[in-house]
Amino acid sequence: MNFFSKLLVTAGLVAVLGFTQAAQARVQIIDVCYDFSCKTLQQVVLSAEEWRSVIGWFYPAAPTAAEERERLRQAVGWLEVVIGRHTPTHRDKGLNLEKNPEFPGQLDCIDESLNITQYMNLFQEQGHMRRHRVVDRAYRKAGFDAHWAGQIEEIETGERFVIDSWFQDNGMLPYISPSTDWFDVTDLRILSFGIQD
Repeated sequence: MNFFSKLLVTAGLVAVLGFTQAAQARVQIIDVCYDFSCKTLQQVVLSAEEWRSVIGWFYPAAPTAAEERERLRQAVGWLEVVIGRHTPTHRDKGLNLEKNPEFPGQLDCIDESLNITQYMNLFQEQGHMRRHRVVDRAYRKAGFDAHWAGQIEEIETGERFVIDSWFQDNGMLPYISPSTDWFDVTDLRILSFGIQD
């Protein structure tokens, strides 16, 4: 068997194993925070089919860490949509600052960061994230602006990245940035990200 044939067989096995893992998805029970500072904590039961639709973003496995971060964005955005079918979080608006919104389901950065961290922990524990590990949430304060976000670390380089969905409406892709950029509040663009994707 020549090199090219071996490469094709290896790639095929990786794809089959990834598909098998996604196909073996099971019911997931997830606690979801909303209504600011996790005032409401609702347990959501996702069917195996719903969970498969989320983890499918990770298969076949990403060839690079940058590609895995992009797939993580897709998986988190889609998971927010799926969770929103079971909770009032489908109404969540990005950049919301009001503490007493007129309708339930709004998330502040505390809710968003706790939820994203929990989602990423599930992805990691089940082996869907291979090039990153989940680390403590990121926190920054600049004047009156205090902000939380989920955070991951690239295994190979140790570089950390913030994943932040507070700036977007429910289900839109979260912002991902190197943590060093996110912590640098001298760049005013980092305080309020524009809509991505």
